[in-house]
Amino acid sequence: MDASNLALKQLCRHLAGYQCELSEINNSLLIGSIQNGLLELDYYVDVEDEFYEEILELLAFSDFAPFLGVLRLSAPDKGINGTRSWKLEPLTQGEGTYQNLRLLDIQGTQPQHLNRTILGNFDEDDIAARLLDKMPNLEQLSIPSAPSPAFFDRPPHPLKHLTLQTGYDTQNFILNLAQSTCFNQLKTLDFTDYSETSIPDYQHHKTPISHYLQLFNSNALPHLESLTIRHSIINEKDTKELKKTQLGTQLDLLKLLPCS
Repeated sequence: MDASNLALKQLCRHLAGYQCELSEINNSLLIGSIQNGLLELDYYVDVEDEFYEEILELLAFSDFAPFLGVLRLSAPDKGINGTRSWKLEPLTQGEGTYQNLRLLDIQGTQPQHLNRTILGNFDEDDIAARLLDKMPNLEQLSIPSAPSPAFFDRPPHPLKHLTLQTGYDTQNFILNLAQSTCFNQLKTLDFTDYSETSIPDYQHHKTPISHYLQLFNSNALPHLESLTIRHSIINEKDTKELKKTQLGTQLDLLKLLPCS
């Protein structure tokens, strides 16, 4: 039995007490398969489930982390005071390194959802940076909160595809990206700006046009091919100016979706 298959069998034994590739635990569902010799896991879970953090701790063990190739987390649309919070610290605290993980997809807020999805308890608290520290070869990342400046404090990283919702705070993501040097392999970026329309003066929390101009005039993303920006304050005049910039002429696809 190869190492990745053995790791999956061991994981299932830990979770459910029997060997299988499909394990049901309370409100959780973890589906595991082997792709290209690595584990591909889809974990659907109520984030308040009693087993949730324990399972994430297991994934961070050195017995499992190196064999993960894909990890997707999704959850029912439940929250407290309108917020569904992913607590991902257990993934960062084990001894294992996710050296073969290529895709991490943390489900964000979907159009039909009534709850806003975020990382952590309103304060992102560097969790995205700490995850990336453990994932040196990650190529595709989807997260529902804007990362802190620590996310950019690293040597060149092979990330190629980034989908990001800002949650409750942009953390100056666009400006930080414009001033970064670590994501020069990025090919696609899908960015959702601040969109809490129920907050008074919510537009003041959005990314200012000056930050977008800095990004479009920077050398931070020399390989970017596709850029989608959702719910920004960019208007038609701004769009024309952005398309004339270095990044604007480089892109194969620039999609600016209306402000919410």
